[in-house]
Amino acid sequence: MAQSYDDRKIVKAYRNLAREVVKREDLYRLMDQSALCEQTQFWMKKFRERELTERDRIYIFTLVREAARRVMGLEAVMVQLIGAFVLGDGKIAEMKTGEGKTLVSLFVMYIEVLRGNKVHLVTANEYLAKRDREEIGRVLEYLGLSVGLNISGLDKEQKQAIYKADVIYGTASEFGFDYLRDNMVRKTEDKVQTGLDFVLIDEADSILIDEARTPLLISDIKEENLELYNVADKLVRTMLTDDYEVDEKKKFVWLHDAGIEKAERYWEIDSLYAEENQPLHRITMLLMRAHFLMHKDKDYVVLDEEVLIIDPHTGRALPGRRFNDGLHQAIEAKEGVEVREESRTLATITVQNYFRMYKKISGMTGTAKTEEEEFRHIYNMDVVVIPTHLRVNRVDNEDEVFYTKEQKGAAIVYEVSWRYERGQPILIGTSSIKSNEWVSELLTKAGIPHQVLNAKNHEQEAEIIARAGKKGMVTLATNMAGRGTDIKLDKGVYKLGGLAVIGTERHESRRIDLQLMGRSGRRGDPGFSKFILSLEDELVDHFDNKRWEKYVRRMKRKYNFDDKPVHSRRVHQMILEAQKRLEGSNYDIRKDLLAYDEVIDIQRKKVYEERDRLLGEGKLGAFSERILRDVAEDVFSEREPDLDVRYAKMGELLGGTKFPHSFDQVTLMSQSDAVEALIFWHRKQRAKFPSETIYQIEKEVYLNLLDQMWVMHLDQMVQLREGIHLRAYGQQDPLVMYQKEGAELFTNFQDRYHFYFAHALLELDPEGLVLG
Repeated sequence: MAQSYDDRKIVKAYRNLAREVVKREDLYRLMDQSALCEQTQFWMKKFRERELTERDRIYIFTLVREAARRVMGLEAVMVQLIGAFVLGDGKIAEMKTGEGKTLVSLFVMYIEVLRGNKVHLVTANEYLAKRDREEIGRVLEYLGLSVGLNISGLDKEQKQAIYKADVIYGTASEFGFDYLRDNMVRKTEDKVQTGLDFVLIDEADSILIDEARTPLLISDIKEENLELYNVADKLVRTMLTDDYEVDEKKKFVWLHDAGIEKAERYWEIDSLYAEENQPLHRITMLLMRAHFLMHKDKDYVVLDEEVLIIDPHTGRALPGRRFNDGLHQAIEAKEGVEVREESRTLATITVQNYFRMYKKISGMTGTAKTEEEEFRHIYNMDVVVIPTHLRVNRVDNEDEVFYTKEQKGAAIVYEVSWRYERGQPILIGTSSIKSNEWVSELLTKAGIPHQVLNAKNHEQEAEIIARAGKKGMVTLATNMAGRGTDIKLDKGVYKLGGLAVIGTERHESRRIDLQLMGRSGRRGDPGFSKFILSLEDELVDHFDNKRWEKYVRRMKRKYNFDDKPVHSRRVHQMILEAQKRLEGSNYDIRKDLLAYDEVIDIQRKKVYEERDRLLGEGKLGAFSERILRDVAEDVFSEREPDLDVRYAKMGELLGGTKFPHSFDQVTLMSQSDAVEALIFWHRKQRAKFPSETIYQIEKEVYLNLLDQMWVMHLDQMVQLREGIHLRAYGQQDPLVMYQKEGAELFTNFQDRYHFYFAHALLELDPEGLVLG
């Protein structure tokens, strides 16, 4: 994306600082490694005494530049130094593919460690984390810092050792899951993460935006009648178009009156929306979503009798990941494979809320400016476009738009054929497995050999991408498969025009299109890009239909729609409008997700703070007694006139205990006397235990109850969220209702686990211990 006026002003200021770094390039040239390590200690001590200045940054960047030159043989150029200054100020640096973002990360990580911060470097996948840890980690270690690699499958001791390092490489999901797991431990010493100080995110748009729609979940198996999914599948297969309506943009499906009546007859019930029929309504709508909103080879793929999610932005399959809240089971029923158990959420957090917990966050990517509003709104981060070191020599042609998909196919084959015959390497981008296989079939029929990369063979990604720049190689890939790895060109390819990129559809986001184009023309290499589209492409469905139909009728009268592309500025304009509309819609979905998760986030922080305080407490005597007193005051309240209600509350609290007073005796006491009698008796019971034993028992009981009831509360919140959008039909804002009812559920959750804890305290008996 081109630089704005503001970007140019910002870059100019940073360029002046970068020049000062280059001027001092001989400053550390004669120092040996031990002397450079001494400089690390010198600056660490300095920053314990005072804040960092611009002059300090210049000297420190000069030091890092020298270390990188020695260890990697790379000397940071001006634009890389500018990018480093941008990252140091907590911004996102948009740097074109091939501009050396990995080297840029080194400067800001080193300086943050000097300032006493633990540094997390987040990459798009574990392969890149390992690669970058090896490449950049060597420089950091040369300067006396420690570097760790946080990958999945490590045990607690290995994780704890890694988190002791100054800089830790890993993926967003692994860091996020460590945070969630840390808040499920029973002892403080079992935690692994040592603080959320500074995070630097590579491919920031992919992680902070594309992955933001999928929350991180830790779950276990939920008991459920799985056969109901297959039963509901039979119902949904009988639904006709008059029975329901689908909104693809909002990803929503609902039943018309005819569909409701059909479902009620099928389930043999009076009302699908009655409270007692909620499970049947839920499973019916899950199958409706599976059949009419979730598309095979686009949203998911079936491999070896297993449904695998497809990442919509990379085209990769995501083994081990499942759609939550029953949707995955619904798709399994739809596809006729084994329906597996639904998971129950034990802990969850969105990517947005996890990263917003860091004290400081920076990011780098090749494409971010189009999403600057979202970065500002959600993460409070500006995007600065960094100029390229060498001029971009890629030729970006105007889109070719054909009337039919068949005409588009012929144009793709023609474009690929003549370039293949000259030996020019070609990368063809598709948006789904279905279109990927369609183009592959066209090329096969035309006798053009090619390699295919999609979710069905993603394990071969590295080697397929490594061959993509070879002379005469044609590579067909979904979306941005291979992102983060270089396509290196054979020497003879330069005079052929470099890598030719052909897009076969415009993506929902302009950013993904720019990423595809950016695979060509790296570091001043020659290159070519062009999109070949049709008016039957999926994106066209998002046009303003009435305007579009009227326009097409006029076009039909004017042109004969032969095999030539449609030359119309209006068409290109409408495609851009459709993309912008979809970008806005997807942004709204992410904002919506965040708004709902912020309700849970407030609750989650309170629960996790409670756990941390409890884990840190040596003795819980006063804490336990305070909860018992609060519960007893409610149970023995004189404000409750109904004696039956009072007896029921006392029965729930005192049932199974050896409290010496009968319920009749308690009702004759004043509230304060009843409470004091209970507290007095509890103290006597408690004193029968050895002090260390009772402390441990109380802590275990409290943690068990808190964790068990938090899981139940999360399940209630999921059910509330699933049904809340029905409130929109009652002229009520679903989010406001969710906030209100979610707060009520949380208050009830707190009251109940305090009540059960009080009951468990009263059940404690050294002669026959019962833990409630």
